[in-house]
Amino acid sequence: MKNHVSSHFATRNRGKKSVLMNLKNPDQKALFLKMVETADAVIENFKPGTMSKFGIDYELLKSINPKIVYTSISGYGQEGPYANCPAFDQTVQAESGVMSVTGPAGGEPVKAGASIADYSAGLYACIGTLMGIIDAKTTGQGRRVDVSMMESLMLSLENLLSVYLIDKKIPGPMGNSYASSAPIGAYKCKDGKPLMVTVGTDAQWKGFCEAMEQPQWYAKPEWETMIGRANDSQAIDAEVNRVFGELTCEEVCGKLRAHNMVFGRINNFEDVANHPQVQYRKSFVHAAFPNGTTFTVPGNPMIMSGVGRETEYTAAELGQDTFAVLREVADESVLHELFDETIAQAGAAAAQKYAKS
Repeated sequence: MKNHVSSHFATRNRGKKSVLMNLKNPDQKALFLKMVETADAVIENFKPGTMSKFGIDYELLKSINPKIVYTSISGYGQEGPYANCPAFDQTVQAESGVMSVTGPAGGEPVKAGASIADYSAGLYACIGTLMGIIDAKTTGQGRRVDVSMMESLMLSLENLLSVYLIDKKIPGPMGNSYASSAPIGAYKCKDGKPLMVTVGTDAQWKGFCEAMEQPQWYAKPEWETMIGRANDSQAIDAEVNRVFGELTCEEVCGKLRAHNMVFGRINNFEDVANHPQVQYRKSFVHAAFPNGTTFTVPGNPMIMSGVGRETEYTAAELGQDTFAVLREVADESVLHELFDETIAQAGAAAAQKYAKS
């Protein structure tokens, strides 16, 4: 936080407009419903039932605009025994099973360092919303889209969860290894720097043995197949650690790169900020608030033909665009009458919050 504005807010809301509405106020709610008449989609991530308390549901929106796509993002979905349970990213990581396989092998489960539940659900909600909009252009009918954070993470578990459903064996934290093949993991070099290496196929195994100049590895019949290597992963890991321990990180990288092996440096945030690929793609952008405060934040990961790479964004103050957006459905005098107090109250609450932080 700086100058009463937040980098956290700028990261999530750069380039967006900010509108304040009190949906408990019938006049402000009426303007919201007026906007629905020409909208493509309404997206919300309140606790299930919250929008209904405002008197807003899909049936109402559909009666106003049959093409509307109404998307809800929640921890566990709109229906079911857990539907009304509050959820945060960390708790859904726990409930979904992700934490149970994350952490050092033999250790206690830990959460992922990134907000994977929040962003996974957001991405699936985006996909579902776009599918609904495309469908509505053809059929004239919108869709109700219900995305849960929990199911989004369950899908990310893919093979691990699918295998359990077959053999009923419960996996635990696996560290950096992978049950289906070896060597896969983080191996430390002579200078103490680790590299994450993935040898996932038999062809990659041959290339890896050649890259590290260890023909005896490839000659071992028990290491010929993925299953064989997975069953003897501890012995393979010991050998890889031995060889990597004789070479610097740069030396190992050179050998692996020469044979087109799959590997990655385990970068800290400073490494990432100065990463040549990140700098080449202009992965960080600037978000400027009206008061002149600018934050550097992660940018849009998508590059599209015909669209320039945008690196300078605005970051709206809370409610900054309320009048500009709602002028589509109401006169200026009406907006002042309805929103001046709402915006003033929100501003005072925000100032009080910043004063305490």
